[in-house]
Amino acid sequence: MKNYFSGIILSLVCTQLLFTTTVFSENIPSALISEKTHRFEAIVEGNRVTHDFIIKNTGTAPLKIVKIESG
Repeated sequence: MKNYFSGIILSLVCTQLLFTTTVFSENIPSALISEKTHRFEAIVEGNRVTHDFIIKNTGTAPLKIVKIESG
């Protein structure tokens, strides 16, 4: 009888662990940014300068970029 209840408890614990791992491992965005800052050389006033930042979503959910700042 003791082994029967131990088996049930072990099954419930394993099921809970599997469920928890599955829930937390899905639908998480993850940003991979190769270059986080860029410093321009001297710029003549009035000239337009640009720089492309490459951001890759390595997660499984859509990545939302909410705010970008220049400094």
